[in-house]
Order: sequence, then structure tokens, then C-alpha cells
Amino acid sequence: MKLRLTIFFLLLACIGVSQNINIRIYSQNKIETFVFYAKSGKYDFVANNKLLCSIDEGQSATISRKNHKIYITTKAGVQTADTLLLIRGNTQENIFQTRFHSNTPKAREYDNDLYVKTSKNSLILINDVNFEKYIAGVVESEGGAKANIAYYKAQAILCRTYAAKFYKRHLKSGYNLCDDVHCQAYLGRCRYSKAIEEATKVTKGLVLVDENQNLIEATFYSNSGGETSNSELVWDKPIPYLRGKEDPFSVGQPRYEWKVKIPRTEWEAYLRKKGYPIADSADLSFEQFNRAKYLMADCNDSLLLLTTIRSDWKLKSTFFCIDAREDEVVFYGKGFGHGVGMSQEGAMEMARQGYSYKDILQFYYTNVSLMNISNLKFFQIE
Repeated sequence: MKLRLTIFFLLLACIGVSQNINIRIYSQNKIETFVFYAKSGKYDFVANNKLLCSIDEGQSATISRKNHKIYITTKAGVQTADTLLLIRGNTQENIFQTRFHSNTPKAREYDNDLYVKTSKNSLILINDVNFEKYIAGVVESEGGAKANIAYYKAQAILCRTYAAKFYKRHLKSGYNLCDDVHCQAYLGRCRYSKAIEEATKVTKGLVLVDENQNLIEATFYSNSGGETSNSELVWDKPIPYLRGKEDPFSVGQPRYEWKVKIPRTEWEAYLRKKGYPIADSADLSFEQFNRAKYLMADCNDSLLLLTTIRSDWKLKSTFFCIDAREDEVVFYGKGFGHGVGMSQEGAMEMARQGYSYKDILQFYYTNVSLMNISNLKFFQIE
């Protein structure tokens, strides 16, 4: 029965934008115990189709894990559930908070309901949330609360497109998506911006599709450094709608430029380790006028992926030049992120200059169009 119940709710998550999607929250944290606080509305605690207890608005319950069981402690006493607990609100407007005694991780606020499952060494928390409320929460988590509404409309469409395209990513684990950058950042409900709520409402159901009416890979990042990247420079796969171009809107924004210094001896040792043989007096300088894929210094014809360098040295982007000096090498970089798709800071600047959300999407993606999500197979149960 517990398995059938879980599958039932996961299927509901795929039916339409008026239904819910299941998001694992605190996916990067080990949760042994937490406090569930009913900020708005009454909540019921249900396991095995049985009502265990309830709390009213303003009340809380402590949820903990012990011997693979879930313990629910309220003022009325202690109840237990085996491996799956549903904390269900009495309306679609219910809001809850998750709190932790050590303040680590930080408290957050969510819409709708919560599943709690046990694993070998932790509690798994899954927010069963209205699809569009989830999108608003992602937009605020990804873009902050101080941008122009045109940017929020574009970001909402991209976040919705991403969620629709990858909603099966974690289905085998019992939920649709996680709240980390592995999927999309989701730090809770939209709390601080009415503009985000309005942008999500106005664009409800809209997604971005390619020339064949397939959902696009709605990639975005912080800043392009003045030039976006072809997809194959980062992921090897050429994608027609992810084409690089000059991006003047990202120039001069907060994350446009960066600089990193590395001792020359460390850089030389790194290159040799990567099979990039160099002479002691070699010129290790490197110029990149347009986005490239490989490091090709004057001293060597060997190829080293810039994405590998970025990952190994935790650089902000692959769009950099290298000034090799006697004792150090200096990376002069531009941009923040992989550079494929929409630059968030560039899109924010376009919005400030009066461009519409359609202008923003057409600028950063090639030969794409808008479609209502209800017309796609995403919402059809096979």
C-alpha cells in the first residue's frame, strides 16, 4: 500500500500545471531531526492511510529518525510511522517552515505538503508542491528579488521548461527533482518579490521549444563575459538553439570580470601531470579573443580542455587569458558560469533597458518559440 500510495502521488505530479511536483529539499544535507512549523493552515500527519495526529496553524512538531522509524512529537504526545510519512495541509494555500535546533541548515519556508521518508542514515524530505509555486520559488532562488519583471518572466519560462524536460530525473528515487544546482536551485517558496509571483502567473504554462516543438535544454548561468558559448565547447554536443554570440548586455555587470593568480611552479607541475610537456623557459601565456575549447600555448600543440582546467582550479569560467610571469601565472577571466544559453546578468540588463521577456529569450536562444505546456506529452500519462 505504501508503494502504491507513493506512485499515485508521483503520477499526479505529472498531470498538469494545476497539479503538484515532488522536489527533494535539503538534498545536500544529512537530516536526523527537524521541526515542522505550521505557518499557515492546519496540517495532518498521515501514514499507511491512517491519521496519526494534527497540528493547527502556529503549532509545531518535531520529526526525528530512530531505528528506521519516524517519530512525530507534538504537545499531544508521540506517534510513529514506519518508512513514509505524509504531512498534508488542509488547503492549497497552506505554508510550512522547516527549522533545525542547531540552525544548520538554515530554516526555510515552503508551500503545500511534505513527505518524510527514511533512508539508511538520514531522513529524506520531499516537498509536494504546486508546479507553478515551485517555479516561483526557483526563480527567486536563482535570480534574487530585485530585478525587473521582464527578466523574471524570461527566467520563469526557462525554469518551467527545465522542470518539464527533466521531471523524471530522480523518479527512481521517489521524487522528480532535487533542490540543488544538479537540477535547479530551490530554497523554498517565493517570499520576497511580488514581481516574481506576477511574472510566474502571467507566463503560466509557457515553455520554450525548438524548431521541432521539443522542449529545449534551458541552460542559464550568471554572466557570459561578453560572449556566449556554443554548446559543443562545453559539452561536446552541438545543439542548434545553443549558439554563441556577442553579448554586450553582460559587459560591466558585477560578475563580468575576475582574476586569479597561481604560482608558476604549481601551474607547470599541473600541466606536466596532465601530459602537457613544457620546457622550463617556455612561454605559458595564453590568449582567448573568442571562446575556445582547448588550451593551446605557443610551446606545445597538445590539447587540454578548458572545462577541465576550470573544474580543477575552481575558476569562474573557461573564458580567460593567461599572463605567464617569472614567478606566477595570472588568469584574467570574463564571465561566471558555463556560458551556454542565457546570461542572467545580461538578461537583467536587457530588462532594465526596456526589452521584453520575448526579446530576452530570442536573443540568448536561436530559432526557438513559446508553447503552452499543456500541449506537450509531458502531461500525458502513458
